[in-house]
Amino acid sequence: MRLTDLLSGSPFRTSAKVAIGVLVLMCLGGSLFIWSATQALRDTTEQQTLEEAVLLSDIYSSEGREGLVKAIGTLSDLVNNQERVSAVFDEKGVNLAGADLAMPDFIGVRDTTLQSVAAGVSAGRFVLSVQKYTDATLAVGRSLKSVDEMRVHMIAGLIIMTVLLTFGTLVLGLLASGESFSKLRSIEGVLARVASGESDARVSIVERKDQIDEISIQINANLDALSRLMDSMRATTTAIAHDLKTPLARVSLVLNDALDEIDAGGNPQPQVEQALNETGALNEIIDTILRITRIRAGSPRNDMQLNDIGSLIENTVEFFTPLAQESGQTIAFLPGEAGNSQLQCDKNMVQQMLANLVGNAIVHGGPGISIRVRLEDRPEWLDLVVEDAGEGIPSGQQHDVFDLFKRIDSARSKPGSGLGLALVKAVADHHEAAIALSQTNSGSADHPGLKVTVSFPKSELQQ
Repeated sequence: MRLTDLLSGSPFRTSAKVAIGVLVLMCLGGSLFIWSATQALRDTTEQQTLEEAVLLSDIYSSEGREGLVKAIGTLSDLVNNQERVSAVFDEKGVNLAGADLAMPDFIGVRDTTLQSVAAGVSAGRFVLSVQKYTDATLAVGRSLKSVDEMRVHMIAGLIIMTVLLTFGTLVLGLLASGESFSKLRSIEGVLARVASGESDARVSIVERKDQIDEISIQINANLDALSRLMDSMRATTTAIAHDLKTPLARVSLVLNDALDEIDAGGNPQPQVEQALNETGALNEIIDTILRITRIRAGSPRNDMQLNDIGSLIENTVEFFTPLAQESGQTIAFLPGEAGNSQLQCDKNMVQQMLANLVGNAIVHGGPGISIRVRLEDRPEWLDLVVEDAGEGIPSGQQHDVFDLFKRIDSARSKPGSGLGLALVKAVADHHEAAIALSQTNSGSADHPGLKVTVSFPKSELQQ
């Protein structure tokens, strides 16, 4: 694993951004904290200076200049002039007692460097309070050395902590990037194996810790779906080859018969017409397969329009009535109590679905049966029901009839390709509708009938 791979990883780039954020926040927050802390200590030093100045002022008020000179002389002998200074000057600026200072050129409180005021006093910053009286001037000060030292220590600590946090964040980012890169390489390897034909390869997931693990789970789910689709495609391809082989063989035989008829000097027209009928049936099968494939591939749902499904049912029933009457069957549309039959749908697809369902009932239901098409209104669904009183489909085979070219044993002697209900299922899935098969009359062993219910969600309805 190369360092450039780790540095280009998303976790490291994220940690780098976090490190920059930490650096900026530490600088801003640390600077504010240091300023606040040093300012508080400086204010405390100033307060102590003012308190001492007040005490000396009280001495001046009670004992006059002589008492003040005496007090400052005594105080200078007791304290360290490196940390605290005090001096008293007469009205001409002559230093009468205390530290060897020239009289300051200001009145009030100020941070100043005593080295610049009078030579011979240690360098350093002081808070100096200067008060002027009638015949004297009082100067009292305290060193800011501890404040400056604390500022230096705090700045050093801030720098060290910022460096450690930034470095630690980057190291953690590198570790996370390495872990993510390993997972991504694993995913890449699995996808390469799948691409090479190893359809059962899956991403190993030890524990669900991060988004890559969640993505890996989704990849495995998609690979499972892809594997099922590939298996379905193989089965469909096999079924197509098997079901098209017989009619193609019949066309070949019929054309050979036509050639024999020509050689014998006869009329080959019947054989040619039969061959055309067979190729027409083949074209119909291929067109249906292509239609199912396009629907399953997902045509745009935003092209759907509002249609009256009741009107589509009426047109379908009217179209198939003559065919049903030829077999002595009756067909009727029962609108029911559906208050709103407006459906946002693909009109051609739904019309094809209705034609397949009604045509399937006519062909496989048997002579003399009744066929009913109904609409049933439920709170969240609009049900399209097509039911007949024919032979029905055994419950154990009801799920299989939605597969391509799937025909139950009782239907093999009747015309059809086994694609009708597969197309119905594809149209239902495209409209997010549920489809279910059941018996119309479960109490009859000979004619249980077939009831097909397609439930459209009312989210597709125009309220």
